[in-house]
Amino acid sequence: MDSSTKDLLHPGEAPSRLGQIWDPTFRAFRAQRLPLALSKSSVSANTMGGTTNGCHFSRPSASASYAITASSPTSFVTNRTYSSTPTSRSSLFSQNPNYSSQMRVRWKAPSRANFQTLPPEIYDYILQQLRGFHEDPRSQSCQTCYMRDLCSLSLTSRGWDKAVVKRLYDRVHIVGHDSKENIKKYKMKSGVRLKLLRRTLRERTFLAQYVRELKVPRLQADGDLIGKDTINTIASIVMACPNFERLVGFYPIYGHEFDRLTHALSTRKKLKEQLWLIGENAAITRRSHRQLAPGLMDPEQKSSFVQYHSAWPSLTTLILHSPNQGILEKDIFVNVKPASRSQDPRKLRGPGILHRLPSLQHLCISSFDMDDFDDFILQRLPALHSLRLQDLEGITFWGLSEYSRTRNAFSLRNLALVNVDITYISAISNLLLHLKNLKRFTLVQDTSPEVAEGEIVIHPIIANNQLEYLHWEIPVPGSANINLADSIRANGFPRLRTLRAPCDHDGLLQALCKPRAQCELPSDWSSRYLNDLPPNSLRAARGAAQGRIEQAWTKVQFRVIVEENSMAHQIFDFQGFTGAIGSKITYSLEPDVPGSDTALVDFDDVISGREEIGGKNFCKGGWNANHTDGNKWWQHAERPRYRPVELAKFF
Repeated sequence: MDSSTKDLLHPGEAPSRLGQIWDPTFRAFRAQRLPLALSKSSVSANTMGGTTNGCHFSRPSASASYAITASSPTSFVTNRTYSSTPTSRSSLFSQNPNYSSQMRVRWKAPSRANFQTLPPEIYDYILQQLRGFHEDPRSQSCQTCYMRDLCSLSLTSRGWDKAVVKRLYDRVHIVGHDSKENIKKYKMKSGVRLKLLRRTLRERTFLAQYVRELKVPRLQADGDLIGKDTINTIASIVMACPNFERLVGFYPIYGHEFDRLTHALSTRKKLKEQLWLIGENAAITRRSHRQLAPGLMDPEQKSSFVQYHSAWPSLTTLILHSPNQGILEKDIFVNVKPASRSQDPRKLRGPGILHRLPSLQHLCISSFDMDDFDDFILQRLPALHSLRLQDLEGITFWGLSEYSRTRNAFSLRNLALVNVDITYISAISNLLLHLKNLKRFTLVQDTSPEVAEGEIVIHPIIANNQLEYLHWEIPVPGSANINLADSIRANGFPRLRTLRAPCDHDGLLQALCKPRAQCELPSDWSSRYLNDLPPNSLRAARGAAQGRIEQAWTKVQFRVIVEENSMAHQIFDFQGFTGAIGSKITYSLEPDVPGSDTALVDFDDVISGREEIGGKNFCKGGWNANHTDGNKWWQHAERPRYRPVELAKFF
């Protein structure tokens, strides 16, 4: 096939060039799909008139034929002849192909590839799909494979390189141990990739501007101390990234002593997430043996901790967790009114870190003593979208009822109460009654909240018109599940769409949801008959739900009899089912973290690092082994398949 024939395979350019000359007739002629006569020599035509864009156009008479000629010394000639006698477009399709004039059109190939002119959104969408393939829980890939694919894409063209470089550095995930080859090559004991990343970001500052998220390898167990060299290296990387937003998978314990990483994070004005693990301090512990709270923290410890929150105008998520008897004073959380009458009682004073964060929307307080966090602090929380209270001894049912009436509580969209031990169900009723904008509610505790003695009960006991998601987990049997079932049956939750109840003892809540044919997962089949599962195990809950479904199949729900002339010809038996037809509620028994046996995400899922330390699911790149170069192309050092757990799952 010569060059002129190849050019002719793209006739789509011709209408744009001749559209101003004779667009309707040309489009009608294309509809005929007539064979094209190819010629490399010039074709002469008797034309008269002027010239338009290098094309000679003439019209001798009303019934004569048209002649359009486009000539060039280096162009090929396309001959198309047709008569101009028909006056309508439909008549052109049935015209006799005996032509009396000719048309010569030159087609010019585009100057650059079409994909180079694509908008950036197309590249971003393709890269998002690629990330989803690698990070899917069912994928056999890992973060190393994902970054290698990005590097390969960046080498294909400048357009791809410009789009990929942002994706390659906006989320830097370094997972697992360094390979032996790199340790030997760079003569370092540990932290090879971290130090190479630091060198790259320091030498190429334009790449450091793209970094938004950093995942560093978690190579220590929970009780092991993290070396200062590792912390200093991470701190220097954070300091090199002016637009840094979050540090993922690496949360050292803060013991009220200075460290470079905490200082580096405090200087990032665009930081959006912060998880504090408040640890024990030796000086505070000695002081607690001689005196009671408050006043266990000295002024320097208070001011340094509060100062870290002064440069975070963009922080939206804050989690404060005390795994090892860490201490924070009450006035560190919120501002309090002055106790002296000489001062204005309308003004608030104190450090109040929660009032120093103008963009704060999601807050989690966990495992603090009643001397640190109680009902007094709860009622003075700022306006939030999400709130999670977990393992707090100072929170009572009275404090929750009072908090639901405060003005700042009306903005709540998500509320989670985990191991707060609410005694009376009236506190839950007041919360759901006053929080008009609540969309998600989570209640997890060992004891069942009951109706107070002598209290008047009005059905529905608990209700909310806006609630869409409800997690209800009470392992000890009581009247809580009965009261919830009665409230749902009385239309107390008209917009409820998802109900997760791992401790549905008698199936009362499952019977109010949409029927399901299968609740168990394939991984649950081997553990159906195990008796040593914990009471809050999701595998046990799915097994019990599946057992109720299969038990209903053994019974006939209703029977259809087909009769004719008072004689039964056919009988159809329809087996039973578990659930309510017409219900809009989905009965869910899926965990927040894929693969977990507990429904609710906890701190061990985020800070333990068990996937990197003791995980069994590793990747060597074997999923991409079908290549002509063999192992040299696809194989990489063994890496764990890290699946990040977002802090947003806490709410």
